[in-house]
Amino acid sequence: MPRSASLLSGTWPAIIAAVAQSVDLEATARQFNALQRKRKIQTAEALLRLALMWGVGGLSLREAAALASEAGIAELSDKAVEGRLRKMGDWLAHILATLLADRISTPNAAAGTDLALSLVDGSVICAPGKGQDWRLHARYDPGRGRFADLVLTTTREAEAAGRTRICPGRVLIMDRGYARVRNFKAVLADGGDFITRLSWGSVKLYDAKGKRIDVTALLADTSQTREVPVWVKGIPRAFRLVIQPLPAEAAGRQRAKRIRKANRNGHKINARTIEAAGFLMLLTSLAVEAQPAARIAELYRNRWQVEIGIKRLKTLGGLDELRSADPVLARTWLLTQLIAAVLTDDLANQIVGIPPRRSEAPAAPQSMWRAWARARDILLNAIVPRPKLNTRAALIRFRSRLAEPPRRRCLQACQIRPP
Repeated sequence: MPRSASLLSGTWPAIIAAVAQSVDLEATARQFNALQRKRKIQTAEALLRLALMWGVGGLSLREAAALASEAGIAELSDKAVEGRLRKMGDWLAHILATLLADRISTPNAAAGTDLALSLVDGSVICAPGKGQDWRLHARYDPGRGRFADLVLTTTREAEAAGRTRICPGRVLIMDRGYARVRNFKAVLADGGDFITRLSWGSVKLYDAKGKRIDVTALLADTSQTREVPVWVKGIPRAFRLVIQPLPAEAAGRQRAKRIRKANRNGHKINARTIEAAGFLMLLTSLAVEAQPAARIAELYRNRWQVEIGIKRLKTLGGLDELRSADPVLARTWLLTQLIAAVLTDDLANQIVGIPPRRSEAPAAPQSMWRAWARARDILLNAIVPRPKLNTRAALIRFRSRLAEPPRRRCLQACQIRPP
């Protein structure tokens, strides 16, 4: 049974059943020392719910302790909740990795080209105050409308193609930050291909005779989409440099953007940077027989989907609302958010109808953004129990504590009404 099918019921047992299809919660909780002695919290299922209530529900430690009592998990103090959360990081990382392992797939040769794309990007998550910042490395599958891999590291680890799994037979779409020879080698070594955007000086390119190519000289002679065979040091095979002029209006916007950024940072902008801003420059390992130059540019423009996917995680999922400066608690909080994001992706796919079923009649296309918001509400409603508030004063206090995002969404998901 697909994981997303069981999630449609919107209940906590359905979430546990979906997770248990991939992870043995009891065994792994003991393996990673998340549940060592069963005193108050008796099961790994209850421990996972406590973590999700605190992280995904946007609750404080005290609120999580209070709702843990309401849900019948255990009678805990806020310090006891904190102590358990501190021990759960490795366990939650294992759960996330196992859930994502189900999404590793080799593209079907008979399937459409879009099913063979992987969109790679990274994003920084800032901690409050002087806390440690984090970096999310993401790989998005546009053919299935979901994240295929999510890896959490500190900002000391730079963006790289190998941070997420590289599947043989897939084409990685990467932005300028990934335009490094080491990334090209990693993709090719794992049996993949790549399309990456370049700036005029990000990679040293050579012709067949080993002479350095001046990219800006190529731009001066480019009035329509063209490609040039190029080589990079350390890789014996040739790549293709695809150059496409931007429309005049778009080129003007890009050049103005570069100038504003340089002025804001107090830098003197290079004239070649201004010139190159009017062109889309792509480097690819795909053969000419596989995709023509114009198609390479079309494929690259799918990259917006991973950017929107990360924006959903931050805007709808509250991933950028990290409240703990403590690295241990911050890691636990972020991992609960990513586990919820994987489950939300599955549920949103079921709502939209990805992949489509033969028995289903064609329906009007739905917005993935709205489907993801609806799926998130369903998940929150299942994770966070509705508190039993017997007095209006208690209700007012609870509402005031849930006044900030994502707590407001938690309140709406709980559907709390005055007594």
